Amino acid sequence: MATVPVYCICRLPYDVTQFMIECDACKDWFHGSCVGVDEDEAPDIDIYHCPNCEKTDGKSTMKNKKRTKHDTGQRGDIRAVQNGSQVFIKELRSRTFPR
Repeated sequence: MATVPVYCICRLPYDVTQFMIECDACKDWFHGSCVGVDEDEAPDIDIYHCPNCEKTDGKSTMKNKKRTKHDTGQRGDIRAVQNGSQVFIKELRSRTFPR
């Protein structure tokens, strides 16, 4: 019987529907929801360390963020929704359009 590889601190197999992030130290993969990393925040992470590797390698580091045309300086919860983000997709799916 073949064994299915498991990942993350939850020790579950890979699930294509869930966002995962790779630890830059141990190279293991983790569900964002299990380690507190939101998919929308992941591109801003420069070096990610999982909870176990944080103990020996230090905390994750963020990229130096440059202002973009989408960055209005407003709080994240009231900032304009960016095209393609999970928030955008959820908002788009909740709307109805005339035919």
